[in-house]
Amino acid sequence: MGRNLGRSIARKLTVIAVLLAVMAIWGAWQYTRRQAVDSETLGDYRIDGSSVAVLLVEPDVSLEIGAGLRRDYTVQVARALARRFDQLGYTTREFAARSDEERFGQTTRPADRDAAAQYQAQTMQRLREFNAPVLRVALQDLQYDGRIVSEQHYRVELLDPKTLQPSWRATLTWREGRSQSIALLWHLRKNRLPPPLWDSLADLAIERMRKDGVIAAETRIQ
Repeated sequence: MGRNLGRSIARKLTVIAVLLAVMAIWGAWQYTRRQAVDSETLGDYRIDGSSVAVLLVEPDVSLEIGAGLRRDYTVQVARALARRFDQLGYTTREFAARSDEERFGQTTRPADRDAAAQYQAQTMQRLREFNAPVLRVALQDLQYDGRIVSEQHYRVELLDPKTLQPSWRATLTWREGRSQSIALLWHLRKNRLPPPLWDSLADLAIERMRKDGVIAAETRIQ
């Protein structure tokens, strides 16, 4: 009887160990998918000087689609990227432009469209005068689960200041929900909170730029 009891306990412990292993693997998978980056190289232009212009494309708040979230988070992602380049030793300057929605006429008043076009032209001229590689940061889209935002997608492009055409492009994805809950638990075990989404996405973008050769691989945050 004692031998049967021992075997029963051993089987139960084996099952528990397998379940714990599965949960650990599932948690690690959820943690790794909380954010993602996809990139493509479109030309030969690279960041090889000492200055960088960070161009924030402000989402069109007149569309009233999650306006506060759209604008605030996009601003924070752009500022986080500017901080990272400051820490890498670059001289950075921040610029702002209107969204393509507003620029190309989805606003209702002609006066607003004219003002947006004029503002856009002035910004482009200042970028050419600064004559440094341009990182264009914009909110690409939001995905919803019902009425709740489930994913945020941001686009980062490297532009040649002379042509303002992209030579490199990346899409940064931030997933809400259980992935972020797992990340919170992972960091709490070390008595710290996870970094905000804009800092995480900026680090992810810098890492991909190194991998793709957009910035020198040996460049490190000071």
